[in-house]
Amino acid sequence: MRTRTRLLSGFVGVHLVLSLVMGAVALRWVATTQREQAEEAARSVGRVLGGFVHDPGMVARARALTGYEFRVLDAAGPMRTGTVQVVESGVVIEIDYHSAAFRRASNQVILATASWLFGGALVFALVALWLSRQFARPVEVLAAAARTIGGGDLDAAVPAVGQGEVRALAGDLEHMRARIRELDAQHRQAERLATLGTFAATIAHEVRNPLSAVRLTAQLLARKHSDEPGLRLIGEELERLDYTIDELLSYSKGLTVAKQPCVLRPLAEDVVRLLRRQGEHAGVTLAVSGEATVSADPARVRQLLLNLVLNAIQAQHGGGRVEIAVASDGLSVLDNGPGVDPQVVPRLFEAFASGRPGGTGLGLHLAWSIAVAHGATLAYRRRAEGGSAFVLGGLQAG
Repeated sequence: MRTRTRLLSGFVGVHLVLSLVMGAVALRWVATTQREQAEEAARSVGRVLGGFVHDPGMVARARALTGYEFRVLDAAGPMRTGTVQVVESGVVIEIDYHSAAFRRASNQVILATASWLFGGALVFALVALWLSRQFARPVEVLAAAARTIGGGDLDAAVPAVGQGEVRALAGDLEHMRARIRELDAQHRQAERLATLGTFAATIAHEVRNPLSAVRLTAQLLARKHSDEPGLRLIGEELERLDYTIDELLSYSKGLTVAKQPCVLRPLAEDVVRLLRRQGEHAGVTLAVSGEATVSADPARVRQLLLNLVLNAIQAQHGGGRVEIAVASDGLSVLDNGPGVDPQVVPRLFEAFASGRPGGTGLGLHLAWSIAVAHGATLAYRRRAEGGSAFVLGGLQAG
C-alpha cells in the first residue's frame, strides 16, 4: 500500500473511531444527567406529597411543577428501562425520564456526531492529502530513487524533493549515489589497470629478449659501418622501444622513484633527440629552453617527457612547434596546437581518458603518476596565445 493511502486511511480511521467514541460518551452523559434530574425531581415530589399522596389536586400540581409524568406506587418494585424509583417520606415515586426533553437531547447528540463524523472525515481527508503532498510523495520519490540505486542504475540523479529534513535526506542520498558511482568507476578502472598490468608484463617479457638481440646486432653493424646513418636511426628507435617497455613494466610493477640530482636540460635534449625524426615527419619543430637541477629520478622524468612531447607532436595538425621550457622546480611542455577538448579536461589524467582518435589514454596518466610519485604536480592549462601547456611543478632543488 502506498504511503499516501496509508496516511489517508489512518487519519480518517482514527477520526471515525474518535467521533463514535465521543458520540457514545455524549449519549451516556445525556442519559446520566436526565436520570439524576429525574431522581432529584422524584425526591422533591415525595417530600411534597408526604401527607397529600391521595389528593388528586396536589398530584396534578406536582406534575405541572416538575414537568415529569410520575406515578405513586404502593411499594417499590422492579424498574423498567428508562425509569427511576425513589422512596421519600414513605412515598414511592416512579418517574420515566425518557421524556421529550431526553429524546431531543439524544437526537441533537446523534445529529452533531453524524455531522462531525462526515464533515470531519472530509477535513481529515483533505489534511491527509495535503500532508501526502508535503511528506508522503517526497518519501515515495526517494524510496523509488533508492530502489533505482539498489538496482545498479547510478546515472539517474536523485531529485531534490520535500522540505526540511526530507530535502536534506534527498541531498544525502544524491551524495551517496555520486560517491558510489565514483567508487564504482575507480573499481572498474583498477580492474582494467590490473588486467593491463598483467598483459603489459607478459608483452614486456616477450619483447625484451628479442629486442636485446636486435640491439646487439645493430651495435655490431654500427661499428663496422659507422658512416651508415640508417644504423644510427635504428639505434634511436630501439632506444625508444626500450623506454616503451619500461612504461609497460611500470604499469605491471607499480611506479618507484630513485631521486638523485637531475640536470633537466640534457635530459630534455635527449628526449628531443629521440623524437626529432617523428617531429620532422609531422612538420613539428622541437626546442628546449632554460636550465635547472632538481632532485628526481632521471629515468622517470624522461618517461614523463617522452609522453608529454609525443602527445604534443600528435596534437599538431599540419605542423607546429613544441618547446620544453625548463624551470627551477620543474618544466613545461608547450605547443601551439588546438588544445584539449574542454569536455575531456576534468578527467584528462585519468587512465583510458583520451580526446584523440586512436589514443589509449595511458600516456598522460603515466606522466601524472610519475609526477605524483615525486611529490610534484602535473597540470594542464590553455595558453592565452593558443595551444596547450603541461606544467610539471613542485620538484625540489637538486
